[in-house]
Order: sequence, then C-alpha cells, then structure tokens
Amino acid sequence: MYGWLIAYWLLFGLLHSLLAAEGVKRWFSRLMGNHFRYYRLYYSLLSFMLLGGILFYQYNQPDISLFVIPLWLRIPAWLLLIAAIAIMSICIRKYFFHLSGIDVLFPAKQQSDKLETGGLNRYVRHPLYSGTILLVICLFVLFPTGGNLVDASMIILYTCIGTLFEEKKLRRIFGEAYKEYQQRVPMLLPYFTRKIRN
Repeated sequence: MYGWLIAYWLLFGLLHSLLAAEGVKRWFSRLMGNHFRYYRLYYSLLSFMLLGGILFYQYNQPDISLFVIPLWLRIPAWLLLIAAIAIMSICIRKYFFHLSGIDVLFPAKQQSDKLETGGLNRYVRHPLYSGTILLVICLFVLFPTGGNLVDASMIILYTCIGTLFEEKKLRRIFGEAYKEYQQRVPMLLPYFTRKIRN
C-alpha cells in the first residue's frame, strides 16, 4: 500500500510540475489558441481530481498506527492545526480566483501583477506553502498512521522543491524588487529562517 501511495504522489508531483512548466504551457498555448486562457482552470481541476484519487485510494486501504500521541502533545498540535487552517484560509480567500483559474470567468476579479508584500507576506514570502507544511505535520502528529506519514513527507518535499522554482519565477518577473524582498522576509519559516540570498 505504501509503495503505491508513494508512486501516486510522485506521479502527482511529476504531472503537476510538468503542466506548470513554461515550455509545456507554450506548447499548449499554440495548441489551444484563444482557449488557452482556460488552461489554469483545467490545470486546477485536474490537480484536484488527482489529489482526490490519491486520498480515496489511501483511505480505502488498511493502515497502521505508528505510535500513540500523549495528551500534552495533542493539545498544541490541535492549536497549531487550527492556525494552519486559518493561514491557508486567508491565502486561499485572497488568491482563490487567480490560483484556481476561475478568474477567467470573472474578469472583474482578475488579480493584478503587483508584488504582494503585505498581510501574511510580511512574515514569510510563501504563507500558503508555510500553512500547508504546518497542516500536514499537525495531521500526522494527531493521526500518526503510515499513510499520513507518506502524505506529509511527500507534500513537504514537493512543496519545498516547488517553492524554489517559484522563487526563480518571481525573480524573473519582479527582478530587483523581489531580490530586495528576499533579503527582508524569510521564505517559509517566520523569524527562524536566516535571510539567505537564493
């Protein structure tokens, strides 16, 4: 079960990254013509379906509990889980139309191309990714099964790798403004991350 689960996560990461690559998007742009404006929406729908398939597979397989969590650890884990959900909710609410591709259906809600440095972005450059990592860690601590360990490990690995590629993209788009932002604000961990030039 765990071997297949890892393989499915690797396939998800490969497809997700491949379809987000600039070269692949240019190829689809030529293929789809004017219809390419819906590409991000299709991309998001495919990602949600693949993610749903992985979770459906996992939770329909026998799993094992790795250890028992004491109460003193469960309480802060629940509090941190609530914090992670709050962080992700703020980010999703702010960027939902753009991230999902739904903004193509609502032109008035399309996001500007301005570099966002306010709100949660004052503390970390990628608050949605920070919230995601915190979420999966808390879920594993609260429900320490083998499947959740695989989920957390694969999601953290993919998120960290994806963040590095996102950083390159943002430097290309915003140039010196983003490089200066990198010097002021840590990437994923607020206050605990050294401000390293990436």
